[in-house]
Amino acid sequence: MAKRKSTQQSDAVFELVSGSVEETQAFGEQLGRVLRAGDVVALQGELGTGKTTLIQGIARGLGRDPNTIKSPTFVLMREYPGEVPLVHIDGYRLEGAPAVAWLDIELIFSPEKITLIEWAERFEGCLPADRIELRLAHKTTNQRRITLVAHGPRSRQAFEQCQQAARGQAAGHKPQATSVTPQGSQ
Repeated sequence: MAKRKSTQQSDAVFELVSGSVEETQAFGEQLGRVLRAGDVVALQGELGTGKTTLIQGIARGLGRDPNTIKSPTFVLMREYPGEVPLVHIDGYRLEGAPAVAWLDIELIFSPEKITLIEWAERFEGCLPADRIELRLAHKTTNQRRITLVAHGPRSRQAFEQCQQAARGQAAGHKPQATSVTPQGSQ
Protein backbone atom coordinates (compact mmCIF):
# COMPACT_ATOMS: atom_id res chain seq x y z
CA MET A 1 0.00 0.00 0.00
CA ALA A 2 1.21 3.48 -0.76
CA LYS A 3 2.41 5.60 2.12
CA ARG A 4 0.64 8.95 2.69
CA LYS A 5 2.13 11.99 4.39
CA SER A 6 1.25 15.63 4.77
CA THR A 7 3.65 18.22 3.41
CA GLN A 8 4.03 21.96 3.85
CA GLN A 9 3.63 22.57 0.12
CA SER A 10 0.41 22.65 -1.90
CA ASP A 11 1.80 20.46 -4.67
CA ALA A 12 0.97 16.77 -4.93
CA VAL A 13 3.96 14.42 -4.93
CA PHE A 14 4.15 10.77 -6.01
CA GLU A 15 7.31 8.69 -6.03
CA LEU A 16 8.15 5.31 -7.51
CA VAL A 17 11.21 3.19 -8.15
CA SER A 18 11.68 1.70 -11.62
CA GLY A 19 13.90 -1.36 -11.93
CA SER A 20 14.26 -1.41 -15.73
CA VAL A 21 13.86 0.44 -19.01
CA GLU A 22 10.59 -1.45 -19.52
CA GLU A 23 9.20 -0.29 -16.17
CA THR A 24 10.20 3.31 -16.87
CA GLN A 25 8.46 3.14 -20.24
CA ALA A 26 5.39 1.52 -18.65
CA PHE A 27 5.10 4.41 -16.18
CA GLY A 28 5.51 6.87 -19.07
CA GLU A 29 2.79 5.05 -20.98
CA GLN A 30 0.40 5.40 -18.02
CA LEU A 31 1.16 9.10 -17.84
CA GLY A 32 0.75 9.51 -21.59
CA ARG A 33 -2.75 8.04 -21.40
CA VAL A 34 -3.92 10.85 -19.09
CA LEU A 35 -2.22 13.79 -20.85
CA ARG A 36 -4.23 16.14 -23.03
CA ALA A 37 -3.67 19.23 -25.15
CA GLY A 38 -2.10 22.08 -23.20
CA ASP A 39 -0.32 19.83 -20.68
CA VAL A 40 3.36 20.49 -19.94
CA VAL A 41 5.66 17.83 -18.51
CA ALA A 42 8.99 19.13 -17.17
CA LEU A 43 11.64 16.41 -16.75
CA GLN A 44 14.73 16.86 -14.60
CA GLY A 45 17.62 14.49 -13.95
CA GLU A 46 21.25 13.77 -14.63
CA LEU A 47 22.51 12.19 -17.83
CA GLY A 48 21.39 8.59 -18.14
CA THR A 49 18.50 8.72 -15.69
CA GLY A 50 15.93 7.79 -18.34
CA LYS A 51 14.31 11.06 -19.41
CA THR A 52 14.11 10.11 -23.10
CA THR A 53 13.11 6.54 -22.18
CA LEU A 54 10.23 7.91 -20.11
CA ILE A 55 9.19 10.19 -22.98
CA GLN A 56 9.15 7.18 -25.32
CA GLY A 57 6.67 5.57 -22.92
CA ILE A 58 4.57 8.75 -22.85
CA ALA A 59 4.50 8.64 -26.67
CA ARG A 60 3.25 5.03 -26.55
CA GLY A 61 0.52 6.10 -24.12
CA LEU A 62 -0.49 8.77 -26.63
CA GLY A 63 -0.80 6.13 -29.37
CA ARG A 64 2.50 6.91 -31.08
CA ASP A 65 5.36 4.62 -32.01
CA PRO A 66 7.97 5.08 -29.24
CA ASN A 67 10.76 4.12 -31.67
CA THR A 68 10.19 7.39 -33.55
CA ILE A 69 11.01 9.45 -30.45
CA LYS A 70 14.62 10.62 -30.50
CA SER A 71 16.34 13.00 -28.12
CA PRO A 72 16.46 16.49 -29.65
CA THR A 73 19.72 17.39 -27.89
CA PHE A 74 21.35 18.92 -30.98
CA VAL A 75 18.23 20.35 -32.60
CA LEU A 76 16.67 21.53 -29.29
CA MET A 77 13.10 20.69 -30.31
CA ARG A 78 11.16 18.11 -32.28
CA GLU A 79 7.46 18.23 -33.00
CA TYR A 80 5.58 15.01 -33.67
CA PRO A 81 2.28 15.42 -35.53
CA GLY A 82 -0.88 13.67 -34.43
CA GLU A 83 -4.38 14.34 -33.22
CA VAL A 84 -2.68 16.31 -30.44
CA PRO A 85 0.81 17.35 -31.57
CA LEU A 86 3.67 16.45 -29.24
CA VAL A 87 6.49 18.94 -28.69
CA HIS A 88 9.71 17.38 -27.31
CA ILE A 89 12.36 19.82 -26.12
CA ASP A 90 15.84 19.10 -24.77
CA GLY A 91 17.32 22.02 -22.84
CA TYR A 92 20.68 20.34 -22.17
CA ARG A 93 22.60 22.75 -24.42
CA LEU A 94 20.80 25.87 -23.15
CA GLU A 95 22.49 28.12 -20.61
CA GLY A 96 19.44 28.76 -18.43
CA ALA A 97 16.43 31.05 -18.70
CA PRO A 98 18.18 33.82 -20.72
CA ALA A 99 18.92 31.31 -23.49
CA VAL A 100 15.36 29.97 -23.32
CA ALA A 101 14.00 33.46 -23.90
CA TRP A 102 14.89 33.33 -27.61
CA LEU A 103 12.66 30.27 -28.09
CA ASP A 104 9.06 30.79 -29.19
CA ILE A 105 7.42 30.25 -25.79
CA GLU A 106 3.91 30.64 -27.23
CA LEU A 107 4.63 27.83 -29.72
CA ILE A 108 6.20 25.63 -27.05
CA PHE A 109 3.39 26.03 -24.52
CA SER A 110 0.51 25.95 -27.00
CA PRO A 111 -2.91 24.94 -25.62
CA GLU A 112 -3.27 22.69 -28.70
CA LYS A 113 -0.13 20.64 -27.99
CA ILE A 114 1.42 18.47 -25.30
CA THR A 115 4.88 19.74 -24.36
CA LEU A 116 7.62 17.52 -22.88
CA ILE A 117 10.83 19.22 -21.72
CA GLU A 118 14.05 17.42 -20.81
CA TRP A 119 16.47 19.40 -18.63
CA ALA A 120 13.54 21.57 -17.56
CA GLU A 121 15.59 23.13 -14.75
CA ARG A 122 17.15 25.28 -17.49
CA PHE A 123 13.70 26.73 -18.15
CA GLU A 124 13.42 28.14 -14.61
CA GLY A 125 11.09 31.12 -14.60
CA CYS A 126 9.69 30.28 -18.06
CA LEU A 127 7.62 27.19 -17.20
CA PRO A 128 3.86 27.56 -16.80
CA ALA A 129 2.53 27.45 -13.24
CA ASP A 130 0.32 24.43 -14.06
CA ARG A 131 2.69 21.63 -15.04
CA ILE A 132 3.77 18.12 -14.18
CA GLU A 133 7.35 17.89 -12.98
CA LEU A 134 9.19 14.57 -13.20
CA ARG A 135 12.46 14.25 -11.30
CA LEU A 136 14.55 11.24 -12.22
CA ALA A 137 17.53 10.04 -10.20
CA HIS A 138 19.84 7.04 -10.13
CA LYS A 139 19.07 4.76 -7.19
CA THR A 140 21.28 1.84 -8.25
CA THR A 141 22.84 0.83 -11.56
CA ASN A 142 19.47 -0.39 -12.88
CA GLN A 143 16.99 1.39 -10.63
CA ARG A 144 15.65 4.90 -11.06
CA ARG A 145 13.71 6.96 -8.55
CA ILE A 146 10.97 8.88 -10.36
CA THR A 147 9.23 11.67 -8.48
CA LEU A 148 6.12 13.22 -10.01
CA VAL A 149 5.13 16.66 -8.70
CA ALA A 150 1.84 18.19 -9.83
CA HIS A 151 1.75 21.99 -9.89
CA GLY A 152 -1.73 23.39 -10.52
CA PRO A 153 -5.28 22.06 -10.90
CA ARG A 154 -5.02 20.37 -14.31
CA SER A 155 -1.73 18.73 -13.40
CA ARG A 156 -3.26 17.61 -10.10
CA GLN A 157 -6.05 15.89 -12.04
CA ALA A 158 -3.54 14.08 -14.28
CA PHE A 159 -1.48 13.24 -11.16
CA GLU A 160 -4.45 11.54 -9.51
CA GLN A 161 -5.26 9.50 -12.63
CA CYS A 162 -1.63 8.44 -13.05
CA GLN A 163 -1.28 7.64 -9.34
CA GLN A 164 -4.28 5.31 -9.47
CA ALA A 165 -2.85 3.49 -12.49
CA ALA A 166 0.61 3.20 -10.88
CA ARG A 167 -0.90 1.78 -7.69
CA GLY A 168 -2.62 -0.89 -9.74
CA GLN A 169 0.64 -1.66 -11.50
CA ALA A 170 2.53 -1.75 -8.18
CA ALA A 171 0.09 -4.39 -6.95
CA GLY A 172 1.23 -6.49 -9.92
CA HIS A 173 4.90 -6.22 -8.77
CA LYS A 174 5.87 -3.49 -11.18
CA PRO A 175 7.54 -0.23 -10.07
CA GLN A 176 7.27 0.33 -6.31
CA ALA A 177 5.23 3.42 -5.53
CA THR A 178 4.84 5.70 -2.54
CA SER A 179 2.74 8.80 -2.30
CA VAL A 180 3.02 12.10 -0.54
CA THR A 181 -0.13 14.19 -0.70
CA PRO A 182 -0.59 17.84 0.21
CA GLN A 183 -1.92 18.92 3.56
CA GLY A 184 -5.69 18.98 3.75
CA SER A 185 -6.27 16.56 0.87
CA GLN A 186 -6.36 13.32 2.84
